[in-house]
Amino acid sequence: MKLLKYIKLVIVIFTLFSCSSGDDNNPNENIAGRISSCDNAIGYTGLYWDFANAKPTGLTQVPLIQNPGQQFVHSQIPLLGFTIPQGFTAFEVTDPQTQTLGVNVFRDDNAVLFRWVPTSTIFNQAVPSQSVIANEINTMFNFYGFNGTPDVLCSEFKQQVISTIPMEFNARLLRFNGRIAQVWVITTYAAGNTYVTISVTTAPETEYDTQVANTFLPINFQLYVNESGGIVDNDMDGFDILRDPDDNDPTVPGNN
Repeated sequence: MKLLKYIKLVIVIFTLFSCSSGDDNNPNENIAGRISSCDNAIGYTGLYWDFANAKPTGLTQVPLIQNPGQQFVHSQIPLLGFTIPQGFTAFEVTDPQTQTLGVNVFRDDNAVLFRWVPTSTIFNQAVPSQSVIANEINTMFNFYGFNGTPDVLCSEFKQQVISTIPMEFNARLLRFNGRIAQVWVITTYAAGNTYVTISVTTAPETEYDTQVANTFLPINFQLYVNESGGIVDNDMDGFDILRDPDDNDPTVPGNN
């Protein structure tokens, strides 16, 4: 439980960003020409890169699914649930041997992918994040039939220690075969094992910004941010996920 606490907190630290709650009736302005921390990415593409890297986005309203379709709920962890757009299908990811839990959301033509694996375990090994992200990227390339060399638009690598637990964050923004993809992984090392978190999003380059705005960001907000722009409090005990050691159990007191 203690390890899961750290994994959960780090996921949020790396994936949440500074977002002004502002006036939810105000539109998000000037996103098309927005400059990001990635020199090769502007607009929503750059904004989503900043989002993954815990940098301010300047959003003034909560991104919402504009054409809501089915509700996905993971059978093993019901709190992993969200509404997907019409024309998309969610496929549960579950592997008891590696304790992998997640979801792959594909548009029905397979041209758009949102992949989120909050937890997976590589037992009895300390596997570097570079190996994990390389595997995810190669799997994506194979799925889309690409065997060339991608353009690396931006990359990021961070190491830190959270309460004696070493962690790595590794991210890539890629262009390949007329597509844009953002891939990031977190590796956490404890008790001789490697605990992994994975995020993959990809769409044709001509519509990547649109998918960020209408699909990727809205799903992420459903996972972590409530409709008023505040951080999710899953167990409704008054302490959000950033301050609660176990945000799935209301009997566990939160941390101020």
